[in-house]
Amino acid sequence: MDKIKEGYWSIATQKHLKNYKPDSPHMDEFDSLNVSGKAGRLLGILRGNSLIENPKKLEKMASSVGIGKQELYRTILPELERASDKQVEIKKDSAGGFIRLEEYVFSNNEVLGITGQVFDNLNPSDIERIAVETMDETKRIPYLESELLHVLSTQGFHERDVQLSCNLQEYFKLIQKLTKTKGKEPIYSNEYVWGPNHEKIAMAISGLDFGRKQNLKEVVDSIQNYQGLPLEKMPPVDTELLDLAKKVGMINPTTIASKRGISKEFAFSSNLIESIGYNDDIMDDVKVMLASIRFGQNYTEHSTIFSPTRFLSSLIDRGQTSLHSANGTDYILLEKRGIVKVEHSWGDRYIMKLTKPDVAKESLRIIKNPGFVMGFTGDSETSSDICAVQQYDSFKSSEEYRLEMGKTPDNVTEAMDYLTRVLRDETL
Repeated sequence: MDKIKEGYWSIATQKHLKNYKPDSPHMDEFDSLNVSGKAGRLLGILRGNSLIENPKKLEKMASSVGIGKQELYRTILPELERASDKQVEIKKDSAGGFIRLEEYVFSNNEVLGITGQVFDNLNPSDIERIAVETMDETKRIPYLESELLHVLSTQGFHERDVQLSCNLQEYFKLIQKLTKTKGKEPIYSNEYVWGPNHEKIAMAISGLDFGRKQNLKEVVDSIQNYQGLPLEKMPPVDTELLDLAKKVGMINPTTIASKRGISKEFAFSSNLIESIGYNDDIMDDVKVMLASIRFGQNYTEHSTIFSPTRFLSSLIDRGQTSLHSANGTDYILLEKRGIVKVEHSWGDRYIMKLTKPDVAKESLRIIKNPGFVMGFTGDSETSSDICAVQQYDSFKSSEEYRLEMGKTPDNVTEAMDYLTRVLRDETL
């Protein structure tokens, strides 16, 4: 099985499982996916840091993806070292104590490949391997139940295991089983299918007819043009249609919470990064950076980003910011995610260094897109200074957001069924 594919779905699975209690029924069935997913998410944060000598910093980075100290040192780090072929090395003293971590991982594909190797090393069950194949197949196009069973059976999996794995995936909301259309066979899909099919699904919106009809396509288009749009500043749209868009993944909402008690939601389109493979920001790094810029533009207390384009261009070209006291306080989430590294210089002055230039470059590419306008609120890009991303320290992913949504109304569920079948070119 392809290691990058295994790594991608390990991380995607873990982003769902983290929302369930460790003693949740049947959690043990996906243990290898959960452990390898944690390892991959941590490696995604570590990438670009090269050297970490402060164990407290390492532990805080691990904690940001739900890894405790004991699990970090006893399980996650040893598995990463074993799987990475010396791209991750842990140096210890004679007593076995931590000295430093060295990493030589240069791309997200390498992160996914190592994560996939961790998954393989853990000897996953057929239930877990079926889950990887099911999610991968249904990312491309929704499958009828009989079709999915046939595809997985031809790969050598037993029908009983396929049925059990699909039931567990549905239980943990890794896939969706839609059965609302009368006389139609149940259909399986997953929340990642909308990215490569965004144009087709946008056209299908016109076939919906329920509630107070609004043009959801226009809303989706506005988000594509203003990636990271604050949800409270979106154009008016029918609530049920908006819930539908969030539920199926046409709109990917994220949340940033600040230490000042402010929690704000930002919307991204399903095709934020144009990719039909596995390089589609599964780590959420680009979303974090863009949402950080949006937060700085719209919700800072004393200052705002002077120009997102200039800010990112300067950070990429120079690799670091100028000395500033705010560098030590205002970029906490970016530092936690390993996107930047903050170093003390003197007094209250700090330098912020870019550790993931590919994330900054992708963010800049999106911002510089002719259809992208950062100043959505009507203000020009001429506010005060660049030290604007205030003290926020938590980020909620799109997957977490969808899992927390309440029970879907029947008419929204029917619309989900309809849109999913549209992707298959079914005549309804």
